[in-house]
Formats: sequence, structure tokens, C-alpha cells
Amino acid sequence: MKTLKLVSICVAGAISMMASQALASDVAKGKKLAKKCKACHTMNEGGKNRLGPNLYNVLGRAAGAVEGYKYSKAMKASGLTWDDVTFTEYITKPKKVVKGTKMSFKGFKKAAQREDLLAYFKTLRSGVQEQASTGNVKAGIKVAEKHCAVCHTFEKGGKVLFGPNLFDIAGKPAAAIDGFKYSEALKSSGLTWTDKNLVGFLSDPEGFLKGTTARFPGLKSAKEKSNVLAYLKSLK
Repeated sequence: MKTLKLVSICVAGAISMMASQALASDVAKGKKLAKKCKACHTMNEGGKNRLGPNLYNVLGRAAGAVEGYKYSKAMKASGLTWDDVTFTEYITKPKKVVKGTKMSFKGFKKAAQREDLLAYFKTLRSGVQEQASTGNVKAGIKVAEKHCAVCHTFEKGGKVLFGPNLFDIAGKPAAAIDGFKYSEALKSSGLTWTDKNLVGFLSDPEGFLKGTTARFPGLKSAKEKSNVLAYLKSLK
């Protein structure tokens, strides 16, 4: 028994160490990728604006908010906040997210690169700034009413319609609502509705999970996805 307990402790320690190393590796890779950004941006606290604005503390900040930088009219009018969702969408294809942006960089095509870069940018923040998803709940309600309410209910104990009730879905395993007949694809997916998975599904359900019975074409706007995510996370 003592030997078994010792082995379990060692395995747990090894897993913990591997997880820590993986996280550090992600940040390190992101830092290397960020060298591409340094052609136009500074990233240190109090750094100067160059061809682009200083990017320190960018996550959680409203778009177009760095003092002394002359933004495009499109960026100033975007109403975006640089939360995880919007930041990731923007670095995928800047000109698609903000039409009329001055940013000429074409974007990072690989999902792994975007995740690594996001991990690095999360280190570029002051201690007092919170790491948060800053979508607007009220705006998310409007988007959900327009695009989702035909198939889903959102209140506690709500009925199952063409799709399952979505109350308290965030953070829960997929295909877990009693009374709804899920697709085999979703039942066997092993998914948990993390922020990343919710956004992926909202973007393109069939592309995200082949075989899903959801026929929603997906939300194309990063702002709308961020707002719906904030709304779904508020349903507790």
C-alpha cells in the first residue's frame, strides 16, 4: 500500500510538472512569435507608440484607447474590447475583424500560434489589471434572442425545443441536458463547454463538430461572439 501511495504521489507530481512546463513553453513560443509584432509595436510598460500603438496591458482594454496614437476611424468606431475572443479573432485576420484597420499584418494562420501568442500577451499586464472576458451581457442577450431563441431556451428549467436548454451550460460537459436527443457526434465528443469550445461552436457549428445536428450557420462577428459568451456565462 505504501509503495502504491508513493507511486501515485510521484505520478501526480510528474503530471503537475509537465503541465507547468507546457504552460511555460506556450508563453515562450508566444514571445518568439511576438517578434513579428515588434516591427510596429512596443510591448514594455510605458513603451512608445510606433507604427502601431504600445501593446502592454492590451488584454481587457477597449480598442482605440492608447493615448497619443492616431487610430483609423474603423478602429475608433469598432466598439471592441480586447478580450481573449476578440484578440484571437483579430490576430487571425485583422482586416476581416475590423474592416478599414490600418494594420497591414495578414494574421497568424495556425491555431496553436494564436494560443501561444495569447498566452504571452497575458503576461504583458500590470498586477492590478484583471484577466477577464469582457463581452457585454446585455448585447449578448440581444444577439441570442435574434439568432438562438428559435431553437433554445435560456431560463432555469426552460423547455427543450429544437435544441437543448442553455441555462448554466458554460463549463459543463456537452450533451448533458436531460430530455434532448443529441447527435452521436456530440455525445461521443467528450467536450466540455469551455470559453474556447463555446466560441468555436458559435463560429461554425458544423465546422467545429462534424455530425452535429445544429443547423445554425455561425456568428461571424468577434464582438457578437464575445457578447454571447458573456451572456451564456452569466446564466447561473
